[in-house]
Amino acid sequence: MARQPRALPLLIAAALGAGGASAWAQQASPRGAPGVSQPVPPVAGGVNWQTLNGEQKNALRPLAALWPTLTGDQQRKWVALTRNYGRLSPGEQATLQSRMTEWATLTPAQRTQARLNFGEARRLPVDERKARWEEYQSLTPEERQRLAADHAKPPPGTAPALRPTPQDKLLRPRQGEDRKLPIHDNTLLPR
Repeated sequence: MARQPRALPLLIAAALGAGGASAWAQQASPRGAPGVSQPVPPVAGGVNWQTLNGEQKNALRPLAALWPTLTGDQQRKWVALTRNYGRLSPGEQATLQSRMTEWATLTPAQRTQARLNFGEARRLPVDERKARWEEYQSLTPEERQRLAADHAKPPPGTAPALRPTPQDKLLRPRQGEDRKLPIHDNTLLPR
């Protein structure tokens, strides 16, 4: 049975860093001139950029400007990533740094969505995941754009769930059932 291209390959691409990323806005100092950066105090529990060794700084170069804005946990995770950097081939190092740059430029909402997409993709069997990725790779750029446009977008203002609720667990109102609960005017709670 032939399957229609689905949005999952697009999600995989976004999760792996192949999706587009929005640029970080340059922050102006509240006391200084626009565009002139002021020293940022180190994050509590974080890793000061100056304490990194040369190999770590080289590996994390794409994050240098953003380093002070990262939380301490994020900084420690990035530093842990540098442990194997020296063992990678130059091509793998370039790939890692390009993905690091793309990840750093994502907004927090885009990062959350990428994590969700990655988690959804990991639930698939390896052979099916590989087949969907190859199917996605064979699409033309126009087909990829159409697929992205067809992908259901959440309503504006809603936060993505970290663990989406399975459809069979969602409760839906019965058809034709129009129950009105008396609502208290001041508290907006049921009476």
